[in-house]
Amino acid sequence: MLKDSTSPRYKVGQVWRYHTRSHEETSTLTIVKIERHISLGIIVHVSLKGLRIRHPSHPGVSVDTVGHMPFSEEAMDQSVTALAQEYAPLPDFYEGYQQWRQAIEEGQAGVFTITVAESVDFMEQALGGPNRN
Repeated sequence: MLKDSTSPRYKVGQVWRYHTRSHEETSTLTIVKIERHISLGIIVHVSLKGLRIRHPSHPGVSVDTVGHMPFSEEAMDQSVTALAQEYAPLPDFYEGYQQWRQAIEEGQAGVFTITVAESVDFMEQALGGPNRN
């Protein structure tokens, strides 16, 4: 169902700038894995840093990294603005990736087809935080 793959534009280890939320201008994403799914096509797995996601159960504390988020190649194309670095050491993404992989194999997960910024907004709302876009 999932096979390691490549993309003409994206490579594992690349760090990209992207259309961020207004209060996270310095956030970047690192490509940690690229796979092909039989029905979903190319999946670009990323790790994000430089975020400011509020968590309602911890006032005054914000989450600044997300270890793993899977995106369609089209969502990436709509999100990225400039290549910041050709290769960087990969952040720790494996645990989140493994949870996602198990869920997708069970038909309980998918990929984000919206932009990275919209996905971060979605995540913050799911945690019960504000929609600040």
